[in-house]
Amino acid sequence: MRSRGSWIVALLLCTDWLGITTLTCSSTSSDTRSKMSGMTYWVVRHAEREDNISSAWRRNSSLKSDNSPLSKRGQGQADEISKRFDDIELDHVIVSPFDRCLETATRILRNRSIPIKVEPGLVEALYLCEDPPGYESLEILKQKYPLVDTSYDSVMPWKLPREGYGDDACTPRVQKTLEGLAEKFPGATLLLVSHGAPIGAIHELLGGNWKYVGQATVSKFVEVKPGKFKKELSSDASHLSDKSNLRPW
Repeated sequence: MRSRGSWIVALLLCTDWLGITTLTCSSTSSDTRSKMSGMTYWVVRHAEREDNISSAWRRNSSLKSDNSPLSKRGQGQADEISKRFDDIELDHVIVSPFDRCLETATRILRNRSIPIKVEPGLVEALYLCEDPPGYESLEILKQKYPLVDTSYDSVMPWKLPREGYGDDACTPRVQKTLEGLAEKFPGATLLLVSHGAPIGAIHELLGGNWKYVGQATVSKFVEVKPGKFKKELSSDASHLSDKSNLRPW
C-alpha cells in the first residue's frame, strides 16, 4: 500500500471546479512547461497477471518472480482494450519493460503498426520488484515483441536508481518520465501502459489526487493550457465484458 512521507518532491497541485490540475515543478522551467502544451495521455494499467491466479506459474516459466505474464483472462482483457482503441489516433506508445505491460500493449496494437517505445520510467514501484528489477534486455524483448522500437532513447536509464519504500516512492521517477516524454514529443497523444503505483502517481501529478486503478482500465489526461491538465477518464472499465475483481491496488 501507499506509504506517505517516503518521498519529498516540490509540487504545487491546484484543482479548480472544472477538474483542471496545474502541475508546477521546481525543477521545471517555464520554457519546459510551454513545450508540454497540448499533451494528451491515455493511461492503461496492464491486464490480469498469471500470478494473480496461480502461485505455481514459474514452474513452467524462465521469467523472474516480479515479471509475471498475462493470464488467459488478462489476454482477453487486453483484446477488449484493443477494440476500444481502434478509432483513437495515437502518436506514440510508451510501455514499461515488464512482460505483462508489453503483452498488453502488443495486443492493443494488434491491428496497427505503431512502434512500442520501452520506458523503464514506467516500471512498478521498485520495492515491489526484484533487485535489480526482473525485466529482460531490450534485445530479448525485441525478439519476443516485434513492435519494440530499439532506436528509442528512454527518459530513464535501463538500470534505475534506487528509490524509497512505498508505492509513492516512485512519484519523483514518474514525474521525471512525464517531463522527459513531453520534451521528446511536445503536443503529442501518447498511450502509456504501466502499473498500479506509477499510474497512481500519474493521477496525483496530472489529476491532483493519487488513485489506485483497476487492471485493464483506461484513464485519460488532456493538457488544456500549458501545465494544466484535465482528467477526462479515470479507471474506466466500460470496454470490459467482465468488470469483476479488477484489483484496484
